Amino acid sequence: MSDLNARIEAEIPRLRRYARALARPPISPDDLIQDCIVRALSARHLWENGTDLRAWLFTIMHNHFVNEIRRKTRHGTTVLPDGNEPLLVCPPSATPPPRTA
Repeated sequence: MSDLNARIEAEIPRLRRYARALARPPISPDDLIQDCIVRALSARHLWENGTDLRAWLFTIMHNHFVNEIRRKTRHGTTVLPDGNEPLLVCPPSATPPPRTA
């Protein structure tokens, strides 16, 4: 299995180029590469010796990328206000507004 690990490591520059072509913010190419390698190493028992390792890795990366896009689309993005943005509510007033008759 260490031979497979070395072969996966040799594919990292190609994976990096592919990840940069795929990923746009908010998905980081480095995160995409890391997730691809983790998934490949955890599923190395599924790779068949003699098949194209690069194609297998690219498929893993592509599928993970598509799943992330779908997940972000389905769940939306969460935006937390920082300290520089105005509050969305008005502060309480000490005097009631004047009544119009």
